[in-house]
Amino acid sequence: MTIEPTYHETRLAVVERQAPDLVIIRYHEHVTFDVDGIAEVIDVCEHLTEDKDFGMVSVLPEEGDMDIEAMQQEHSTEGINARVRAHALVASEGLFRKVAEIHYNYHPQEHQVGMFGTVGEAVEWVRARLDGWSVA
Repeated sequence: MTIEPTYHETRLAVVERQAPDLVIIRYHEHVTFDVDGIAEVIDVCEHLTEDKDFGMVSVLPEEGDMDIEAMQQEHSTEGINARVRAHALVASEGLFRKVAEIHYNYHPQEHQVGMFGTVGEAVEWVRARLDGWSVA
């Protein structure tokens, strides 16, 4: 049985359920990350995965802005904290990579978080954690 990806548009991103246990979030260029927009993305991820454990890949934009309140707040919900096994971030060497590093230093997660240069590397890393492989 083949699972077809499903796509859901939010104000900040397109959220793709690539597999029952894998969500890829592709943030739009030139967006402003804010608390409500991030909450909308998280809500879609939780809805798409129902009650299953899952992994996330977030593809950050090259250009955009970050609301200071969004930077300071921890956005995880009970569902995300209980069910996310790994979260890979894909970012260039620009602003959003640095913002993400600062954010996760101030808001450590219960699951593993990794930073990658390509979606392929990020998906492989998340898949390894979901499948129980011992990959660094």
